[in-house]
Amino acid sequence: MVLVDNLLNIDRLNKTQVEDIIYLASSLKKDFPHSTKDSPLKGKNVIFLFLESSTRTKTSFNFACSILGANVIDISPKSSSMTKGETFENTIKTISSYPADALVLRSNENNDINIAKNILDFPVINAGSGTKSHPTQALTDLMTLIEKGVSIEKLKISIVGDIEHSRVARSLIELLNLFGSIINICSPKYFKPTDLKNISHFEDLNQVLKNVDVLMTLRIQRERIEKYKINFNEYSDKYMITEKILNEFNVSYLMHPGPVNEGIEIDRGLQDSSKSLILEQVKNGTWIRCAVLINILLNGKL
Repeated sequence: MVLVDNLLNIDRLNKTQVEDIIYLASSLKKDFPHSTKDSPLKGKNVIFLFLESSTRTKTSFNFACSILGANVIDISPKSSSMTKGETFENTIKTISSYPADALVLRSNENNDINIAKNILDFPVINAGSGTKSHPTQALTDLMTLIEKGVSIEKLKISIVGDIEHSRVARSLIELLNLFGSIINICSPKYFKPTDLKNISHFEDLNQVLKNVDVLMTLRIQRERIEKYKINFNEYSDKYMITEKILNEFNVSYLMHPGPVNEGIEIDRGLQDSSKSLILEQVKNGTWIRCAVLINILLNGKL
């Protein structure tokens, strides 16, 4: 196994490291509970600092630590000294004083993950960074596709929705580019990303449905788009994915990193479709995060 010392961004990983992490995650999942019966991370202390709301990522990291036997020290932003005016940098300096083995960090600022890495002398794991990076979610999505027998090198995927504000989309695009997948993105002009130069962007949904294997839809991030006056009914009329669309264009799989706004990004009930991988993505998140923790804290060895 090719080892990872931190997990900050997808661009820090090579293809072999990605394949090793996914293989380990799949093995842990397949052999559970036998694969983790000896609590391999017993005695390890993992600090959580989630400065944004999270259900799936935080819960799956919690389960990963529990399954592996690690202690979790969860610093709530509401009870931290940041509410009293302490800066993020000084909070990280405080954390550096504790006998921790890793920090799992989520922040709404793109550079916080790098600030933490530069201060701490123990590993940092990115659990979602601003609008730019969410490496464990991208790894989860790739694992989910591989489990379904999808050839990633031949994959044709279209990503639809609020791409401008999506760290998931950016990390997934970086990851799929390692494998040579064909990627198209689709959104209204106001959600067109300005930093993705070599990806074909379309405003017309029909343009990205032809000959596509997988559709991924993205949540409209209301907390980041106050400057836009969006007509959600108009948006759903143009971009909402329905069962009819999946069948008419012979789409193999539907994905969504969550949380899902039913009736806006996808039709109500569609996440329960036989073509939906949405709940599989949630399940696999735990095993990817187990694999990342083992890779970083145990040099990849159980």
